[in-house]
Amino acid sequence: MATKKAKKITKKITKKVTNKQNKSVDFKDSYYKIKDTAKFVNNQVKETIADVVEDVRENSDQIQEVAVKRVKATMNKVSDAMTLENITKTTKAVNNFTLKTAESLLEDSLENGEKWQAVGKKAIKGSLKLAAKQQDIVFDTLETVKGQLISNAGRFKKLFSKN
Repeated sequence: MATKKAKKITKKITKKVTNKQNKSVDFKDSYYKIKDTAKFVNNQVKETIADVVEDVRENSDQIQEVAVKRVKATMNKVSDAMTLENITKTTKAVNNFTLKTAESLLEDSLENGEKWQAVGKKAIKGSLKLAAKQQDIVFDTLETVKGQLISNAGRFKKLFSKN
């Protein structure tokens, strides 16, 4: 998705500069830098998701241990009629704990994903601004050189002509 946006922005800038200067502009280097940045951000998001999955796996073992301990404790303390009720309560408590843990992990992963998207967005914006500034500098330099060549054309003719 970031690559499509980068292409659109690059096309807009290219069109503006081309119309302004009547020159074609090459954004290949900027495009590849943006593409590499987007790949880096995607890899970071993948790593974050892998960490979240690992945390879920670790918590699932803990949840299972807590549930087993509560069920055993309930079985030891209460009569057969009461055990079913306590198991139901314990199961509900475990389910609530599981839901809260899962929600927390998902919120954290979404938050981290948004942060990485913001980093990627800043990188893209910064690189495009830099490319635009560099382009302005190149065109200003070319205009200056052209002006100097035109103003000094007479001198060049005198220097290089055979009298």
